[in-house]
Amino acid sequence: MNNLVLNDCLMLLPGRKAQKGDIVIKNGKIVEILITSQERALAPKGIDLAGAIVMPGLINAHCHAPMTLLRGVGGGLPLKRWLNEAIFPIEAKLTDEDVAAGMTWGAMELLAGGVTCVADMYEHSLAGAAALVETGIKGNVCRPGLAFSDGTPKGRLEECIDFVRNFRDPNNRLVADICIHSEYLTNEKFCRALAEANREFKRPLNAHVSETKREHEECIARHGKTPIAYLADIGLLDYGGYAAHCVWCSDDDFKIMAERNISLVHNPSSNMKLGSGFARISRAMEFGVNVALGTDGPASNDNLDMFEEMHLMSLIHKGVALDPTVLSPWEVIEIATKNGAKALGRADTGEIAPGKAADLCVVDLNKPHLSPCVDAANLIVHSAHASDVVMTIVDGRVVYERSPEQSWLDINHERAKFDFELSLRRLKLK
Repeated sequence: MNNLVLNDCLMLLPGRKAQKGDIVIKNGKIVEILITSQERALAPKGIDLAGAIVMPGLINAHCHAPMTLLRGVGGGLPLKRWLNEAIFPIEAKLTDEDVAAGMTWGAMELLAGGVTCVADMYEHSLAGAAALVETGIKGNVCRPGLAFSDGTPKGRLEECIDFVRNFRDPNNRLVADICIHSEYLTNEKFCRALAEANREFKRPLNAHVSETKREHEECIARHGKTPIAYLADIGLLDYGGYAAHCVWCSDDDFKIMAERNISLVHNPSSNMKLGSGFARISRAMEFGVNVALGTDGPASNDNLDMFEEMHLMSLIHKGVALDPTVLSPWEVIEIATKNGAKALGRADTGEIAPGKAADLCVVDLNKPHLSPCVDAANLIVHSAHASDVVMTIVDGRVVYERSPEQSWLDINHERAKFDFELSLRRLKLK
C-alpha cells in the first residue's frame, strides 16, 4: 500500500487555483485535499513541504529517451540530413543492451525533472520497455513501424502487432500503443495492414506528423493528401492517437484531429533546433484539438527538461501572435499535465484531485530565482527548472528525491552510470 501525507504545501489544483493545504494519499490514490484550518488541524503528519509547490506530475507525451546516448550528435543539421548522416548510422549499431542503458539513463533524467509519465518511441523496443518497467515511471511504449519504398523490413509488421498483443507490465504502469515512425518512413501497404490489425486492439496511434514543410508537401505529392488526412483515410486514426510536431498542419488537419480524438504533441525545443518551424498551437486549440507537450529526444533538444518546454512554449506563441495574453501560465501547465494525460489515454492522472492517481512533482521554492512567489503558475512556467524538483511521486510512491543528494528508489545509479558509459565507449561516443 502506498500511503503518504504531504503537509503544508502550496498546491496547484483544478480550477486554476493555488492553495495551501495537505494531500492525503492512500493505496496510491489521492483521497483528501485538506485546505481549511479545521481540516488541516486533524490531518495526519507526513512529509513537511512548507516552502514547496506540489503540482501534478509532468507528462512528456513525445520522447525518445534512449537517445541520451546520442545527445548532441549532428547538431546544426536540418532534419533529413540530421537523420541520414548523423543519427541513423549510429542507431544501426545499437544493441538491446545499449537501448536499455540509454532508456534507464533517460528515465533518471525524466524522474529528476518531475516527469511521472512518458510516451516513448524507439528501436529495440522490447529491451527499452523492459528497462523502463524497472524505473518506477509510467509510460506508453510502442514498436515503431517502418516500411520503405524498396520493401518492408523482414517481420517488422509482425513485430509491431505482436508488441501490442503481448506486452504486459507486471506493475501496470506501462501500456503498449500502435505506432509508425511517420508517413515518410512507411508505405501504404504496411500502414493499411497495421490499421487492420488494430481492429483487435483498438489502441491509439503514436506517430511523427508534418514535422517539416518538405515532409508535409512530399506527402501531398505522393498521396494527394496531407499526412493527417492520409493516416485518417487508411484507418490508422480510427481509435484516436497522439501526433508529434504537427508544425505544418492545415486547418483541415485540425478538423480531422478534433473529430478523431488525435492530440497534438508540441515539441518547441526540437522544432526550433532543427529549424522546422512553429506549430500553430492556438489555432489547433480553436478547433478543439487537445494539445500536449513533449521534449522529443535528447539528440534534438538536447535535454528532457519539461519546465524548459513549458517556458519556451509560452514565450514562442506570445511572440508569434504579438499578444502576451496567448497561453496563460495555467493553460501551459494544463497542457503539460492534464492534457498530456488525455493524450495518452490516462484519465486517472494529470490533476491533484480526490480519486486521481498520486502522480506528483514537488518544486522547492527556497532558491533566489523562485522568490517571491506572487503567482505560483507564472513562477512554474517562467522561473522554474527541472533542477528545482526535489521529489517525484508515482502512484503514491516517492520514486525520486533530491535530499541530501539525488536518489532514485527503483534505479541503482552507479550501475546505470556504468552501463551507460560502457555503451558510449562501444559506440565510440566517449
